[in-house]
Amino acid sequence: MTFKNNENSSNGLKILNISLDKNIIKKDSAVQKRILEYGNLVEKYTVIVLADQDDIFDLSENIKIISVNRKNKALGFLKLKLAIWKTLKKEKYDIITVQDPYFVGLLALQMARIFSSAGRQGKIGLEIQIHGFEKLKGIRKLIAKYTIKKANSVRVVSQRLRKQLIKEFNVKEGRITVVPVYVSFDPSGHQDPTGQREDDKFVFLTVGRLVPVKNIEMQIRAIANLKDSPRFAGEVGKFKNIELWIVGDGKMRKKLEIESRKLGLENIVKFWGWQDDLEKFYQQADVFLLTSNSEGWPLVIMEAASHQLPIIMTDIGSAGELIINNESGIVIPINHLDSLVQAMMDFIEDKELRNKLSTKAFQSLLELPNQKESLPLYKESWARAQNNIYE
Repeated sequence: MTFKNNENSSNGLKILNISLDKNIIKKDSAVQKRILEYGNLVEKYTVIVLADQDDIFDLSENIKIISVNRKNKALGFLKLKLAIWKTLKKEKYDIITVQDPYFVGLLALQMARIFSSAGRQGKIGLEIQIHGFEKLKGIRKLIAKYTIKKANSVRVVSQRLRKQLIKEFNVKEGRITVVPVYVSFDPSGHQDPTGQREDDKFVFLTVGRLVPVKNIEMQIRAIANLKDSPRFAGEVGKFKNIELWIVGDGKMRKKLEIESRKLGLENIVKFWGWQDDLEKFYQQADVFLLTSNSEGWPLVIMEAASHQLPIIMTDIGSAGELIINNESGIVIPINHLDSLVQAMMDFIEDKELRNKLSTKAFQSLLELPNQKESLPLYKESWARAQNNIYE
């Protein structure tokens, strides 16, 4: 393997990243490419990731990936703890960064404290990354509040999350860094997305894990409502040829398929399963749907905006920042079926509205911090973690 020289790592930082994103071990994945950029900022960058296999490999001359098999949750957690212990025992790191504020975050806090107290190691700062909250209740909420409060810095992906941390978690504003996830794309390559099909279908597209928090079931019920509308029937019915394309997989898929059949939507709701190439789906869709009950900064919204798709999304994540209601998309209340149906009707009936909002979403995407502007913010968060160690 030929390694790229690290010209920007003069600050000598050593970062240990504990990750839950198994795509890190997938060659040339988007997250792996981001890790390569992070490595250019520091002297050493090591990732320990819970994935589907045990493996160790060098991604570059200063980036090491340690994959821990997580198929057995209890055993996987013990193996993760051992991997962290061995890594910190072997070499001093300045910062531990972790993208989970729950059990893995608590483990990271424990490891940072243990090795900070070791004389030869010196202090280790802890950075918690917050991309959103799922299942924030019970013991998980208690753990999250504890780990976030004890973290030396907290990196979030949206102003919405920054405000939530200050109000609900009592995190000092000086410990928070906001870094929206950047996405690289060719602005000239995604024009006229609906021009790729030569039929009279009107396609609503959703992309993501088929799990309860995504609330895909509400989309299926909305399609059923449109189907039962008087305007669906007849030769000139505007809703006659609508379809819902669901791209993704997960534990809810079977239940969603059964629900679709019960509602007589076998020929209207199409399940495409997991797809590595999403380009053709974005190109052929007319409207993008995101109906999650909770999100951080959903990448799929950025991808849809980059393809100039009109967007309907619930009031979570990037809503109010990237997607502003009636300016760059339609934002609806969480779990509000009637609002979803009305928004879908509005987009079906009003091509001018679709064009106006999709164009504004695309422009808003271009105004977000790009890769060059975002990377210094990561260093800023790591610096905060170091500076706050001795408070």
